[in-house]
Amino acid sequence: MNNTNVKPRLQWVDTAKGICILLVILYHTTEHIMDLCPAIRDMLRAARMPLYYTIAGLFVSVKNPKVFLNKKFNRLVIPFCFFVLLGDLGGYLTSIADGTDFTYFSPLYYAITEDTDRKFFNPPIWFLISLLDVYIIYMFIERIAKHAGKYDTLLKMALALLAGFCGIRCNRMCIDLPFFIDTSLTAIPFFIFGHIMMTKTDILKKNYSRHTYLILSVILIGIALLTANGDIEYYRNNIRATVFHTYVPGVLGSTGLLLLAKAIGSIPVITNIGRYSIVYLGTHYLFFRELKEIFEPILGPRHEIGLDVLTFSSTVVLSAISCWLLLKSVPCLVAQKDAVHFGSFSEKKG
Repeated sequence: MNNTNVKPRLQWVDTAKGICILLVILYHTTEHIMDLCPAIRDMLRAARMPLYYTIAGLFVSVKNPKVFLNKKFNRLVIPFCFFVLLGDLGGYLTSIADGTDFTYFSPLYYAITEDTDRKFFNPPIWFLISLLDVYIIYMFIERIAKHAGKYDTLLKMALALLAGFCGIRCNRMCIDLPFFIDTSLTAIPFFIFGHIMMTKTDILKKNYSRHTYLILSVILIGIALLTANGDIEYYRNNIRATVFHTYVPGVLGSTGLLLLAKAIGSIPVITNIGRYSIVYLGTHYLFFRELKEIFEPILGPRHEIGLDVLTFSSTVVLSAISCWLLLKSVPCLVAQKDAVHFGSFSEKKG
């Protein structure tokens, strides 16, 4: 492939992804800090996953459906299967150390059942299948919206809200759909919001002053902190919050964090983490529980904040080491190179 056709990466987008995955790891590893700061906990519940969906919608384009789906299979399905098996390996090694029974999970079984017994060792990778759902749903929305002419954007918004309503209703009616489809329906408004924000506004395209981005970011994140309320668990589409508290802080928090990334531009460590955020998503959960068990008796019960900080930082470091090893050894399995191609077509067509 001719390298002259490869678009340069936008550093601020990788920074936004880095902020996003670090917030995910922070939420998973700092239970004591979250208990002490309920406003921040609620804001992270409301905005951390919506930020992921919003970022995914920024540059979505379906010019060639076959090429599009081929890329998503390599970027999402293959890493999902790999990290399921990596989680199985971690679970197997843990069971040997603990002398307990080990339960094997196939990728298909996990995607269909959503691991209802919570025995799976690497749950965060549910997001990869959910994001694939969202892309497929978007393909249908875009195809329908084309028939609306100049009102296509309004129709996209209406269909996104309808999908979100269906996802929320699944939660209210205790309906669990396989392959995380219920969660994906709930998340579609965030994805479409990111798409519309990038294609119909200039706020992320133009380079306004850093002070402008910072001021707007602080205002939006502040409002998100004030409006976030309720327990939102996207993994199981368990929305114990009103529709307002589900979408308003999610949209405002995501926008504020994107503007913060625009203001920052690039911070080498965070930007690099964002570039390989899928790897960090698929590896961090393999470490932090064992790390916490190691550090807890050393620090004692009076140093809970220190325990959280040490667990968080150690998890990030081990994930970085794992990322380096996986990129060197199996890049095709962690979304860095295409492993398979369906049909005889070139990526240039997409």
